[in-house]
Amino acid sequence: MNEPRHEVKQAIEKIEVPEGKLDQAILKGIGKAKDQQKRPSRKIYPFFIAATAAVFLTAGSAFVSPAMARMLSSVPVFDSIFEFAGDLGLVIASERGLSQGIGQTVTDQGISLTIEDVYYDGTRLSLSYLQEGIDEKGRIDQLGELQLFVDGKEINFGDSRTGKQLGDTQYAGVINIHSVESLPDSFELKIGARHISDVSGSWNFTIPVKKAKEAVKTISSGETVTYEDQIITVKDVKIGPAGTKLSLSISAPDASSFMMVDDHLIQFNLLDEQGNALTLLDAYGTGDDLKDGRHIIEMEFRYEPLSDDVKALTVSPYLMPVNTGAPVKIEQELLPDHLPLTVDQGEMGSIIVHSIRHGDDRMVLTFESDSEFPFDGYFQYNTLWLEDEAGNNLTSSKKALPERIRPNIYEQEFKKADGPLTLVTFEMHELKMLKEYEVSIPLR
Repeated sequence: MNEPRHEVKQAIEKIEVPEGKLDQAILKGIGKAKDQQKRPSRKIYPFFIAATAAVFLTAGSAFVSPAMARMLSSVPVFDSIFEFAGDLGLVIASERGLSQGIGQTVTDQGISLTIEDVYYDGTRLSLSYLQEGIDEKGRIDQLGELQLFVDGKEINFGDSRTGKQLGDTQYAGVINIHSVESLPDSFELKIGARHISDVSGSWNFTIPVKKAKEAVKTISSGETVTYEDQIITVKDVKIGPAGTKLSLSISAPDASSFMMVDDHLIQFNLLDEQGNALTLLDAYGTGDDLKDGRHIIEMEFRYEPLSDDVKALTVSPYLMPVNTGAPVKIEQELLPDHLPLTVDQGEMGSIIVHSIRHGDDRMVLTFESDSEFPFDGYFQYNTLWLEDEAGNNLTSSKKALPERIRPNIYEQEFKKADGPLTLVTFEMHELKMLKEYEVSIPLR
């Protein structure tokens, strides 16, 4: 969306952004988020450092509104916007029948907005919506900033959004809401929207919200590590059917140095006992409290749902370089008869292309990350794509991100093309793992 708080997430979701420009976008977005707050009593710092892909699956749903039914007539294999535009956790929640069907529609200025479903389990609060209508210029405008009230009290929150345009007049989206205040098990949620891009109007909703039936398991830690001038406390991890939430408390000498050490940004992987990184969906921070002369921020990182067989998790910090300048682009001809193909990315190791399969309307590339760094399920912080002979990017609009199929092995879909193909990527600066500062969290 076009709100300042989404700039970091938007920048990273454009997978063609070079590494150096991406670093600058992260810092720029963080800075703007700090400066532009509705309610100054307590700050929210969005760190939307993950690219979230729409997941395309088929599953059932107990409720479909008329607006949703019209949308599904053009996309008949989906029964829920959560399944169409949400992350894996929301797909699972919808498949299990844990989301609440709402189906409330409000129309103003010729634009209809429908709240379709809500999901709440204590680790996340997510809404799906359908927008119909165009402005005077024939555009589908983007939903602006919201006002939220819980049991009549306005709350301070941040949000992250995903979605997809359907046809010429419809847009389906998901909003993940991150509340500063703790929310009760059940409450009345009032939603107010005053702008859809440049169109002013009034789209107001009142919906009941109840915590999902499946319980969320909380594992407390409390372990603290200190790296340079950053003091990091692992508070707990919450495990639910729609996601895994890691809560950290981080203190720094001043507010401008949160998670920054020299020219590096501290980030966190969450690893299973096999060393596989859980896919990071989004992250945000709240606070900037002052205690004993140090500034404190409460960080929450939301990852993919955890499989039942995982017995332990490890919080693994690492350093991401920023302000590294324009990266070196690598282009290499991809010859199907000369595979495997190894592409050296410098400090971060290599990409090894094992195969490319051609279907009726797509190509599927299978590649391996030959690196000590544990990239997550979407190969985030790294990128590759294919170009045709004319230099057109062949990245699929349906499945734009790689998906991990085995440890370090990924598949990525591309548009089908005839003729020569070129694989494009960049040299990578080191993402340095801080193994001596890892924190283990037994789950059993």
